[in-house]
Amino acid sequence: MKRYLSIALFALLLSGCAALNYQKPQISIADVKPGKTTLFEQSFEVSLRVSNPNNLALNAKGMTLELNVAGEKLATGLSNQAIAVPALGEGMVTLQLHTSLAGWLKQIGKAMEAGNGGKLEYQLNGTLEDLNGMGRVPFRSKGEWKLPGQ
Repeated sequence: MKRYLSIALFALLLSGCAALNYQKPQISIADVKPGKTTLFEQSFEVSLRVSNPNNLALNAKGMTLELNVAGEKLATGLSNQAIAVPALGEGMVTLQLHTSLAGWLKQIGKAMEAGNGGKLEYQLNGTLEDLNGMGRVPFRSKGEWKLPGQ
C-alpha cells in the first residue's frame, strides 16, 4: 500500500512540475472583415491566430476578448467555439467584435490626424476559458494596424 501511495505522490509531483513549465499561448490578429453596420453599432469578424509553444495540445471551451486602440477600449467580443490547438502548432479562432460606430470613426480620425501614416496601435486583452482544465487563462497581445490606402 505504501509503495502505491509513493508512486501516486511521485506522479502528482511530476505533473505539478509540468504545469510550472507551461507557456501561455500567443494570440495575434490574422484578419478583420467588416460586418453589419447600424447607426449605433459596427460589427467585425475577427480571425485570431493561436500559437501554442507547449509540447501539450491546448483545448479551451471559448474565449473573451477586448480590443483597445490608442489606449482606449474600442470593441468587445466573446465566443463559445471550442478551441483545439495541437502541441507546438497553430489554430485559428473567429469571433464577432462589436463597437460603437462613433468610437470607431473617432479612432480612424485620430490616426489620420496624427501624421503617422494612418497607423493604429492596438492591444488585445482576453481570456481563454477553461484552458486544459486550468480555468480562465488571460492573454495580452500588442500590434499595429495600418489603415488601407495610407
